[in-house]
Amino acid sequence: MVPTWDIVLLAFGGASIVYGLMLRERVIVTLLGAYAAIVITNIWGVALYEIVTNQSAAVLSEQLVNTNNISVFTMQMVIFAGVLLIIALKGGVLIHPESLGTGVMSMIVLVLYGLLSATLIASAILGFLPQDQLNVVYEGSNIARYLVDYQNWVLIAPLLVMLVSGWGSRE
Repeated sequence: MVPTWDIVLLAFGGASIVYGLMLRERVIVTLLGAYAAIVITNIWGVALYEIVTNQSAAVLSEQLVNTNNISVFTMQMVIFAGVLLIIALKGGVLIHPESLGTGVMSMIVLVLYGLLSATLIASAILGFLPQDQLNVVYEGSNIARYLVDYQNWVLIAPLLVMLVSGWGSRE
């Protein structure tokens, strides 16, 4: 059996669901962090790439890294992962575990949050890929095709679940 992108995406989705069930309040912070990371990456990804490769190429190539190996995708992934990591590590104090409720419905909502976090992050990463690489992944994976074709719904779905589940509602 040859591993495909579908297996990778399914494993990532499964891990995100388990993460959501284990760390109840963290899954919401991760979801919100993914939104913030997408916004910051879209605003600063190309700009930072140009700064690193154009204006300071001489200094960076001598001191830190070879700027010939840096791509826009690499810069976007570093920014995305950095912002997501900072928010996920520091944002847990913003949400109280009691606000997520208890019982079967709470577990279902946490599973949805975990799955939607995975789809949001995977969709964002696919959105950062150059078109030629995206075409290769798109043709080789049914799940990636779904994430690309329905990217707008992937962005909206977590918000709809939050609204429907009553997250953040006052008691």
